[in-house]
Amino acid sequence: MQTYKTVADIFDFLETYHGRLKEFYRKNQAAVNSERVKMLLSYTSRHEKNIQDVLKTLNEKERDIILKTWVQFIPFTETVLTEKQWADPEEDIDSIVQQVFELDDNLIQFYDKMIHQSGIPAPVQEFFRHLIFLEEKEKTQIAQAAQQIKDF
Repeated sequence: MQTYKTVADIFDFLETYHGRLKEFYRKNQAAVNSERVKMLLSYTSRHEKNIQDVLKTLNEKERDIILKTWVQFIPFTETVLTEKQWADPEEDIDSIVQQVFELDDNLIQFYDKMIHQSGIPAPVQEFFRHLIFLEEKEKTQIAQAAQQIKDF
């Protein structure tokens, strides 16, 4: 049986998802001793907050079209990090970056699947393309920040 949801439902899910990630990174930032790891987790937490903010600022003109569109919901495994998944709070920076990239890649794949459904209006496709752009941009920025922190 296929499940259908509005983009508004998916929007709510994504907002909650990014909020949980933001809180996860913030919480683990307080738990580590390494200043470098704290800096990276702080940066990553701010990224999740920025994504939440972007979700709240949809183009008003296209907001109704985007949010009221029904799509076949392709289940996105709710990969919300748990304490068990954080192997060691003193992990090296490269391990943290890899973990962040895996989560971002999962989101990018999800957005891509949403774009390629048949009958999706152009504003909805553009909304998900914009989210892909933001995730890709953030991956680059996280990699650069991680390198700067390691060189610090």
